[in-house]
Amino acid sequence: MAIYVSYLATVSKKGLMTIPSEIRRKYGLKEGDKVRIIEQGGVLVIVPLTDIKALHGLGAEHKEKLLKGIKELEEEHDEEAKA
Repeated sequence: MAIYVSYLATVSKKGLMTIPSEIRRKYGLKEGDKVRIIEQGGVLVIVPLTDIKALHGLGAEHKEKLLKGIKELEEEHDEEAKA
């Protein structure tokens, strides 16, 4: 079962929102980084996007681990969507 942590952010008049510093540090977000905002069932999900250059060097030895991780995330997503 997933553990959820809640943070408060305020949307400005211009629609800007500051991501709490603890979250920025945890996910390595820096000025200029991109995030995707996904709307799902009345919930907004913010997903940090990884620069493709940061993936350079990941070799075939990581392929199985990555595919397994993606599959686990998809299964978790499907379970949460059913709830």
